[in-house]
Amino acid sequence: MDYEIGKKIRDLRKYWHMTQEELANGICTQGLISKIEKNEEIHLSAQLLYQLSQRLGVSIEYFFSDAELPRMSYINDACAQMTALIRAKQYEEAYQLVKKEKNNPSFEKRPHLKQFLLWRESICVNYIENNKEKALKLINEALLLSETCEKNYSLRELDILISKAIFFGELEKWELAENLYGKILIYAEKIPYIKDQAIFIKLFYNSSRASFILNKHSHALNLCKKGIKMCMEVETYYLLGYLLYQKAEILYAIEQTYSFEILDLYKRALWVFEKSGDISNYEIIFKKLNSLNLEHPERKQS
Repeated sequence: MDYEIGKKIRDLRKYWHMTQEELANGICTQGLISKIEKNEEIHLSAQLLYQLSQRLGVSIEYFFSDAELPRMSYINDACAQMTALIRAKQYEEAYQLVKKEKNNPSFEKRPHLKQFLLWRESICVNYIENNKEKALKLINEALLLSETCEKNYSLRELDILISKAIFFGELEKWELAENLYGKILIYAEKIPYIKDQAIFIKLFYNSSRASFILNKHSHALNLCKKGIKMCMEVETYYLLGYLLYQKAEILYAIEQTYSFEILDLYKRALWVFEKSGDISNYEIIFKKLNSLNLEHPERKQS
């Protein structure tokens, strides 16, 4: 076997942050992937190489050419920019970028990149056009491009499923949303290594919200606590303000009184939203505390 094939497989796998187990799943054994990457003398069939190429998002010809994956850095930057814009709720800007890259052959010809664009497009369509049925159609198209199976979703596919569950919630199909969140959590816990814990934080928050709306307060509170604990462990503000506020709301629903713990949670959420520059949510909590006519932090002068 040509040394470059093993090297290219290893480089692409690492680029996509895949483990050898994830690359091998449903195709071959992890041990065989290890041997291929080490260039050990093995029989590498055309069928096996084709399956690996599909999982890695390249054509089989890529392994026999001298060319590197075209514009890899550009693709990575474009995907990261779309994600950042959507996280900042700048949907118009994100949608413009999505539409631009839909005509890019590097995205169109690779199933995993096409899947990424469909997913991002679904989120933009949902919030710009308020067309949730169209958004669900796009997200289902994205999931059809999955290279894994229902027993082993990839990290991205789990993230796509979270978006789908969020859409269900916005359609007030809360039972469907809660059931899907439960499935996602089971799959996520099976993934051997997750570098970015944001997916769990997002899952705990949204799943807790669905359970809370369905009046499953104990379950909602447990999920909320897990989300807050994870934010503390990885030292992130990501969704922390939302989780603190939601925990306060759940406790109030249970206790029917504004205890010291609940007020402290509101104040902590207020602090997080201020530090993260989320003025809208800062104002919501400030007004809530003010309406309670209880002691709370003074409004800062601009």
